[in-house]
Amino acid sequence: MTEPNAQPDPSRPLRVEVVSDTFVPDINGVALSLGRITSGLRKLGHQVEIIRSGPPRGEHETGIPSWPLPGYWEIRVGAPWPGWFRRRWSRTKPDVVYVAIETPLGFSAVAAARKLGIPVVGGYHTNFRQYLHRYGIGWIGERVWGYQKWFHNRLARTVAPSPESRDALLAAGFTKAAVLGRGVDADLYQPSRRSAELRSSWGAGDGAPVVIVVGRVSSEKNIGLALRAIAAMREVRPDVVGVVVGDGPARAELERNHPDVRFTGYRTGADLAACYASADIQLFPSETETFGNVLLEGMASGLASVAYDSAAAAWHGRDGGNLLKVPLGDEQSFLAASLRLLDDDLRRRIGTGARASAETLSWPAIVRDFEAILREVASPS
Repeated sequence: MTEPNAQPDPSRPLRVEVVSDTFVPDINGVALSLGRITSGLRKLGHQVEIIRSGPPRGEHETGIPSWPLPGYWEIRVGAPWPGWFRRRWSRTKPDVVYVAIETPLGFSAVAAARKLGIPVVGGYHTNFRQYLHRYGIGWIGERVWGYQKWFHNRLARTVAPSPESRDALLAAGFTKAAVLGRGVDADLYQPSRRSAELRSSWGAGDGAPVVIVVGRVSSEKNIGLALRAIAAMREVRPDVVGVVVGDGPARAELERNHPDVRFTGYRTGADLAACYASADIQLFPSETETFGNVLLEGMASGLASVAYDSAAAAWHGRDGGNLLKVPLGDEQSFLAASLRLLDDDLRRRIGTGARASAETLSWPAIVRDFEAILREVASPS
């Protein structure tokens, strides 16, 4: 029998259930991060079960009926099933639940967990308010923001991906925000994966700068600014080659309007790593990120990047040392910084600094941070 005042065993494996509308092999930052974190927790000996929208796609996964998310056809929204969660967790109670997104599926999981006295950690991955403002429906964005604050203030902890996003949440009235950073696989993403054959397929000759943009091809990612930067760079150096890796609702129109830019569609794993390494410059024009995993992937690949001074760039970027960063929303400065990277010496120096920085950002360290947060809420003092 456990003594009434005994401290919980800090080495005891935890039973963790992760609820998310997206998970690997989906291609987005939330799915990637969750995949890395859950596999890392399992390596530490914890029991992790995934409850996801749509059919299960791997071991230790349970699928929930779902429908496509309008505007995000890649992601399916799970049905709200609080009764199902209550029955599941009444039979086998987890130590802690992690809810990744504030959707109907996440809402019903939180309702069931609170009723059963199970602590919940929530992820703040997406600034829906900024996204909806960019789509011209800001009034909906403000209502969604109010809902997100209400949602997260009912949880034991909310984890944000950077100090900047945590501070913004706290300033807005989110009461329990903490930081859980992101890592990068520096073994997968590395300069040695550079491919002359791939560069040739893009039409890049010897010494031609290849400028890459990686991410969802959609309005909120501000891809149009990157394409304007590539056009400006081509006016100075006609041999510049622009490549967009990703897909999304804006791709067809952008591809029609920019026939000189190569659109590859989504790439994953070693294919994606080869795309990064075969480029020279990365443009990251998004103004709506809470982090931006692709920036770290490009840095690990030895690319010289331009990004707004926000999210991952604000946290890990040293202007002129491992990337060029410009004030958030200042498009002219973004265009000017892009042109600066046509300087071969500057580009090489920043690329070297970027690789060195990325080598310090390991996923195992992030997993340990998450483990500590889970133990704290599962066994409060």
